[in-house]
Amino acid sequence: MDENTIPALVEKLCRSLSSGKSSETSKEYETKYKLALQLLSSQHLSSQTHETEFSIVQSIKKLLGTKERYQDARKFDELYARLTASVSDNHQHKFYLNINCLHLLQSILKNRKAVLELMYYLALNPPSAANEPVVRHSFTLPSLASFTTDTTTMVKTPKNTEIPYSPLISLSSSKKSAPQTTLYGHSDVSNQVLLREILYAFQGIQGQVFQWDATHENLHLKSTVKLPKALKQMVLSLVELGWLFYKVQKYCESPKTESTCGLAARAFAAALQEELSEYYRLLAVLQSQMEVHTARTGDSVGVETQGLTFQRLLVWTKEPKARMKLLAALVEACHGQRGGALASVIHSFVLQGNATLKTVVLKILVQVCRPLYEMLMLWTFEGELRDPYGEFFIGVNLAVDPGSLWNDKYYERSIMVPNFFTQEQGHQVATTGKSICFLREICLDKSPIPGLNQIRRTAEERSESLLSLDWESIEEAYSTASQYLLQVLLDRYHIKLHLCALRQYLLLGQGDFVNHLMKLVEPELDKPANTRMSRLLASILDKCIRCTNSQYDDADVLKRLDVRISEPSQGDSGWDVFSLDYKVDGPLGTILTPEVKTRYETLFYALWRSKRMEWIMSKLRHQQLTEGRQLRGLLEVQGVLHQAQLLLSEMIHFAQEMSHYLSFEVVACAWEQLSVALRNSKTMDQLLTAHEHFLQTVTSRALLDEESKDIRDHLRGIHEAMLQFSQIQERLFSAAILEVEKRQGKSKSTIESFLPSIKAKLCAISASYQNFVQTFLFMLSSHSDPNLQGLGVRLDFNECYQRKDSRLSMSLTFSYRRMTTWSFPSQQH
Repeated sequence: MDENTIPALVEKLCRSLSSGKSSETSKEYETKYKLALQLLSSQHLSSQTHETEFSIVQSIKKLLGTKERYQDARKFDELYARLTASVSDNHQHKFYLNINCLHLLQSILKNRKAVLELMYYLALNPPSAANEPVVRHSFTLPSLASFTTDTTTMVKTPKNTEIPYSPLISLSSSKKSAPQTTLYGHSDVSNQVLLREILYAFQGIQGQVFQWDATHENLHLKSTVKLPKALKQMVLSLVELGWLFYKVQKYCESPKTESTCGLAARAFAAALQEELSEYYRLLAVLQSQMEVHTARTGDSVGVETQGLTFQRLLVWTKEPKARMKLLAALVEACHGQRGGALASVIHSFVLQGNATLKTVVLKILVQVCRPLYEMLMLWTFEGELRDPYGEFFIGVNLAVDPGSLWNDKYYERSIMVPNFFTQEQGHQVATTGKSICFLREICLDKSPIPGLNQIRRTAEERSESLLSLDWESIEEAYSTASQYLLQVLLDRYHIKLHLCALRQYLLLGQGDFVNHLMKLVEPELDKPANTRMSRLLASILDKCIRCTNSQYDDADVLKRLDVRISEPSQGDSGWDVFSLDYKVDGPLGTILTPEVKTRYETLFYALWRSKRMEWIMSKLRHQQLTEGRQLRGLLEVQGVLHQAQLLLSEMIHFAQEMSHYLSFEVVACAWEQLSVALRNSKTMDQLLTAHEHFLQTVTSRALLDEESKDIRDHLRGIHEAMLQFSQIQERLFSAAILEVEKRQGKSKSTIESFLPSIKAKLCAISASYQNFVQTFLFMLSSHSDPNLQGLGVRLDFNECYQRKDSRLSMSLTFSYRRMTTWSFPSQQH
């Protein structure tokens, strides 16, 4: 036995106090050792407390009187008088007492009050063998409900060491006992010894009958012990309780720190320890029952008929065993879990039919959820995330930029969301705390949200744990914080004004500004992209603002508007790298993140290119109307001019329809939907969702999504054909006007040298352009978006291209229209 254990130290102390080798000295040692262990392991015997010894005596006599035991009352009074008188006579008789008896008598007289209180308690609660009501609490005995004493000599010792000698629970001899005959047959161990060994086994302690198996971590019968088969099966069934206890105790005693397992796991271990305390109380009751019977009858076969028997022990431990099985199952299932995941595992054990075990699980779950409840209340009403060990279902990424607080800094960890929360409830909790953090860190608004403190007081009054959380108050806090944040964004930071500015300038919704800017920047953007033009373009932008209605816009909007020049590639012109930029900061940066600004830049390039094609076609038409008058007398070029006019008419129709479609059917319609959504938004997430839907709608309908990649490539081919036609017409009119001037000066004509090449190039451009358009229209008619199908119909309003390409008529059959959920007028095939 380890010399540092409490029983070993107590035994050493008692032996030192009881010197000698006589039998009386041995009895004195046993008495002291027994008394010491009782004092170390016992609690108060009764909930009743008596101030004086006299009050205890009066209570005993009154109790005997109520039971009509008047002779016993008189006898008790006489005995008590003799006991008190012995104090004064003690010095007269000490000559006739040996020293050991004198010490024992003195110890009894000194503890006279405690002895009387014990007698009174035993009179109040006489032990009975049966017919007592069943009282349900943690670990109970059906027939010992009133026996609440906690006196037990349970000593925790290492599993691989023999138990220390104790007079309270001791085998009659260290030698093998004589064979016994029991109700179950021939046995090497007496019933009394076996019962005591079973009580040790309930604590996971080995003895003379059971041996600890370190490999399987359980107790089994020693090979030298022979028991009848029926008795052996019953004993092994009883000992299973000790194995379950060992599993639970092992989890409780395993090293646990907050950094490795978290606060919830430590709370789980504490809750299990409380359940084990109830189990220890059960063992104390069983041991006390055995001691009372042993004091009456001794270690005899008669123990089978009264007191603690195998059958009674089996019945009395049935419910505690089921309870311990539940705790062991919890320990097994919760191994390695932490935080909200641990709460979810424990909550899964609530769904069972046994009401008693369900109550046990709920009690444990309440304790486990206590740290999570405090984290939730702190996050929901103060926006503070106090989760040092990663147990809450809200996580934080401290490495992100402050502008990405709403989108990236705080996130939900789905694995830590308790399974008794819905997804919507978890999102409400996350959004409420995030709104408070956003107000404090981004909006720099540290004032308390109106009404939130009152909601918190209501929630704390109505709920005491995570299981009884008042979700009405949580929803009210979510709504209050979200609406206050949205009000701050709209009223103080004018989010809608800035979104309108993005539509007007980056999405080219301000018509006079766009046309004037196109006119002013054209000479500069025609230059190669590697030319330094940033400062010049910035000054042109300021001039354009002063010369249009943009000068009346908000000063904060105009201050944020700027020019951006992208990194040029080989052969790029200024048109390929120029774009407008809108500077953002503070809360506006949450909506216009770098990713969102990149999407706006992509939309600007597409819309800017479409406006440029319309601008170029308008210039070419103006050139044909003005300079064409000078070429009326030049009959050689009239056929080429007519062909150019026809091709230009097709291109103008295409450019205008595309520009009209992008400006009005795409941007304007999507903006109207966004405006309605902004008016109806109640939370920050709804605002962001509405803006995201706006961008997705514009991107897909502007042929900038992944599905429209092939259509976008053909549209670029059409634009390239328009640019080539512009160069050919410029060359044609320059050469024709030069020819007119030569003929007026009677110089030699040179028209025959350039006219054939211009005709050939014009025919090639016309054929290429029409092929691109026909394929483009076919792709539009086959697209899943009805708006793009309608665009194809308007581009071929007179069915000119449909007559040239039979595929266009085949794709508009009734069956295809039904598949694409778009209806066209019936076509003649």
